[in-house]
Amino acid sequence: MFDVAIIGAGPAGTAAGFDLLAKGLKVLVLDKYEFPRKKACAGGITPKAYHLFRYDISSVIKKECQTIRITPFNKKSFFIKNKNTLCYMTKREDLDLFSLNKIIEKGVDFRVIKKIRSIKETNSSVEIHTDSESFKASYLIGADGANSIVRRLIFSGRFYKKQFAIEADVKMERPDMFQMEFDFSKSKNCYYWIFPKDDHVNIGVYCVDSKVRLTKQLLFDYAKARLHSSNLEAIKGYPLCTGGFHYQRDSKRIFLAGDAAGLTERLLGEGIYFAVKSGQLVARSIIESEKHAVLVQMLYLKKLKSIQADLRFYDLVSKWFYKFPRVSLKLLSFPFVRNRFVNGYADGKTITQIIFGKPYSKKKL
Repeated sequence: MFDVAIIGAGPAGTAAGFDLLAKGLKVLVLDKYEFPRKKACAGGITPKAYHLFRYDISSVIKKECQTIRITPFNKKSFFIKNKNTLCYMTKREDLDLFSLNKIIEKGVDFRVIKKIRSIKETNSSVEIHTDSESFKASYLIGADGANSIVRRLIFSGRFYKKQFAIEADVKMERPDMFQMEFDFSKSKNCYYWIFPKDDHVNIGVYCVDSKVRLTKQLLFDYAKARLHSSNLEAIKGYPLCTGGFHYQRDSKRIFLAGDAAGLTERLLGEGIYFAVKSGQLVARSIIESEKHAVLVQMLYLKKLKSIQADLRFYDLVSKWFYKFPRVSLKLLSFPFVRNRFVNGYADGKTITQIIFGKPYSKKKL
């Protein structure tokens, strides 16, 4: 029997696993893929996310961006700059493999399973039945992404919403010729991105309007117009789960983290920060519960409140932003507004810390 089973070996699952293993707990991690595997994700890591990792991830960083180009509709582009890094570029398959290896080094039991048939919670444990074997643990963490099987099997109701994105890699000789860019000039409720890496540029479209159909042709047209290339690879469409500020307890021994819990912000679709943070919080809740004889579910929900406040604020801002994109981007173009946000993000602050002036702290477990 394991102390904790984790389904999903992405940022949320490995973050939880690392902290649990560091405290000597017996941890099982299940995933349906062998690693490395191609993961649909633009691969941008904000400073606040970068600083959360318990280990140095610099070896999987392909580029550090100190300048971001913003392109409004029918207006001249402007640039956001800082002497510090505003975004770290990685490839998710590299980051995920690196993080998985970190918990393997600490002694995790990692298994590749094709299908989970059922999950049963008892008063003292959780039983996981796959297509070939069964596992038992004191607690289960569902960190299995936007299409979470744990959420579908265990949690009632739909507290989350799905936004959608589509992306592709464009191979080119000089990806360094392009700036990181958010392009709002093509659609009212969507933005295009350009993320330069070491040997390619990642492009994509993120949309908050479910009625907009995101197609491969959009990417081909954009790549041809902006990058003068039609050499697209690894085209993937995928959902992102938002609305995690509505996530509440449904179980005493089963908890959701990351995208499975709807912990992606709606404005730009950032998820890695919230995945890592929630993974660490659920791990800390389990550790503290064992030590102080307090219910894990109560501790976890209490610790999640700061994340959920951030997500609720992002949700409100995104509704305003996409309803009035021209006004919003005009405000951002003013130096006194832009500098407050840019300096805050570069320092690794959350949006509520930037707006309300709350102190920033790099706390470790």
